[in-house]
Amino acid sequence: MATRALIGYFDDDRVLTTTYNHYDGYPDHLGKMLDKYFSNEELAKKIAGTGYISYIDDDGNIEANNKRNPDKTELGRDLDWEDALFEMAKEIDNYGADFAYIWYEGDGDWSEIKNTGIRSMVDQLANQLASAATMYGPVDENKELKEENMNMILDKVKEIKPLFPGMDDKILVDFVKTHMEDIKGASDEDIKDEFEEFFSVNYETGADYMEEKLYTANEMGDKAVEDESASGAFEEAVNWRGETLKEQFKRLSK
Repeated sequence: MATRALIGYFDDDRVLTTTYNHYDGYPDHLGKMLDKYFSNEELAKKIAGTGYISYIDDDGNIEANNKRNPDKTELGRDLDWEDALFEMAKEIDNYGADFAYIWYEGDGDWSEIKNTGIRSMVDQLANQLASAATMYGPVDENKELKEENMNMILDKVKEIKPLFPGMDDKILVDFVKTHMEDIKGASDEDIKDEFEEFFSVNYETGADYMEEKLYTANEMGDKAVEDESASGAFEEAVNWRGETLKEQFKRLSK
């Protein structure tokens, strides 16, 4: 059974040149042959540019039953380091390779990668090609932490969303971002109270509308609200709690 492998050369122009190796791609053979016969810059670049290799014999001779051009993948434009690693891992997987051997121009040796899934290969590549990361600028060490925090926020939004039917998800995300500690372990009613305070401070609410209308009514009496549509809105409009504005005002005035 064939043990397929990818042989690659990654240069300082952020181009990955790759060749397909069909047989004996496991480390005890191909890995050793690369270290023994192709362990300098010129030879590594040459073998990675072969295109197709059936196998390399014990004397370092290349046997090829087919001819094809090497693949070249640009990993520079609009990619950060994490994206570049992901593209490398996908290339290995697209080859159907069990192993990959990549020579980075700046390191001067072969990096051995085992195909145990895309995510695993990204981690292996990050460790073994760490010096190449400098081509992509400073590495954001907090990126994974930020992604983890955002996932926690989105999970919490999903959890509390039934409490706020019809509420925009962006507003709920903003609420959870700023009140995560306040609502941890809180009851539904406490969460609603926290949200109501957050909403009233940051967004125009029905309460704003009510206060304006009632202030006028207190000053001018019942005749101040002469517009029937405005009066009807006050009586019939429903907030996210299912209360009419009038009911909400009564609760808040207690």
